[in-house]
Amino acid sequence: MFLSFLRSHLMAVLLFFTLILLHLLQEQLQPLFEFNRTAIYEGQWWRLVTAHLFHTNNWHLLMNLGGFVLIMLLHGVYYSNRRFVLNLFLGNLLIGLALLCWSPDISFYVGLSGWLHALLVCGCCIDIERQWSSGWLILLAVFGKVIWEQWQGASTEVVTLIGADVATDAHLFGAIVGLLLYVSMLFRRTVALTSTTMTTASNKHSAE
Repeated sequence: MFLSFLRSHLMAVLLFFTLILLHLLQEQLQPLFEFNRTAIYEGQWWRLVTAHLFHTNNWHLLMNLGGFVLIMLLHGVYYSNRRFVLNLFLGNLLIGLALLCWSPDISFYVGLSGWLHALLVCGCCIDIERQWSSGWLILLAVFGKVIWEQWQGASTEVVTLIGADVATDAHLFGAIVGLLLYVSMLFRRTVALTSTTMTTASNKHSAE
């Protein structure tokens, strides 16, 4: 059973331990991979994706790892290894681009919380599609949280704990990106279904 779980969620497990490893190497690697607005403008575009894999301190890392585990327990079954990697890359890229374009006051940024919001929202949309009322409850709670943060700012306790300002815009953009990731899943599913239907119809016509 353990090996079956590992195969099904290999990419998630790898991400979990990669985050820990990168944190241990934070001093050497973070300056090269964090969201640095000036460096990005100079052509270091990889920072839009890699910044999300680093954290300000141990508490920041532990909070995001805990959130990641909870989300995977809730919705991990929805993501194949391939889809997980695709959502990770696209989600982080889109959030990074959104921060670059619409949050000019953010010069430096690290942390996975924006993508965690995206992953949670995407999973909630799948819950709703499956007619699970819990999906609506969690989705409303997530958007209520990000709206509150936009209005009142982040909790001072969290700011103190992670030793940095909380990029609340990343949470907002993450929630929106989660909706986009779900829509892209629907689009790919529709295209695949249409292609299968057309192939079946063509084969049936040929047989006749």
